[in-house]
Amino acid sequence: MSDQTRLAEFLAPYVSDHKKALMSKVMSKRTRHLTVVLENIYHPHNASAVVRSCDCFGIQDIHIIEGDNEYNINPYVVRGAAKWISLYKYQQSETKENCFAQLKSNGYKLVGTSPNPEYKSINKFSIDEKTALVFGQEETGLSEFANSQMDDFVHIPMVGFTESFNISVSAAICLFELSNKIRESEVEWQLSDTEKDSLILDWYKNIIARSDVLEREFLRISNVDD
Repeated sequence: MSDQTRLAEFLAPYVSDHKKALMSKVMSKRTRHLTVVLENIYHPHNASAVVRSCDCFGIQDIHIIEGDNEYNINPYVVRGAAKWISLYKYQQSETKENCFAQLKSNGYKLVGTSPNPEYKSINKFSIDEKTALVFGQEETGLSEFANSQMDDFVHIPMVGFTESFNISVSAAICLFELSNKIRESEVEWQLSDTEKDSLILDWYKNIIARSDVLEREFLRISNVDD
């Protein structure tokens, strides 16, 4: 039994049975087959709304490239969603390349989002491959560098006078469309047992009051036993 599994079992009595059952249900719908990247988002509430959408649609990971704009969670928008999501921040402009390179090394296809109707429609996009949806800044869209890194592009069909959706709305539409496709497909989209063990420990730590104190107690007891 791994140390993280043992720690999770140590913390488990501090979590209600109802909450454990809910976690198990949510965990069964979680995926890393689809992930989200936000590049230099200007309005914090937009990024926070995307975090909330990721949780709602079962997307576990979100990558935020801060660039000129630092992201701080807006608690009134996320409404607690942040403690269930794995959020990765890239704080310096040069780490942008590392974000994209890391995702590619982990088998992700980078897909840029654009209002350009010449790109394929989101509802016709295949989800057979692991996919990272990349959203750019509200006013200027994806940077020139980001565009050069994309493997493909998608757009959301629109029939009105307005040229584009708000970024949080765009993300919600894309995630709704693709998360449904994933769960209706035959791809292996669910988390592995190892990922579930790691995630349940993170969730326990996030909801148990003073979990850091309990973790130190666990380490003390473990050292005594050793």
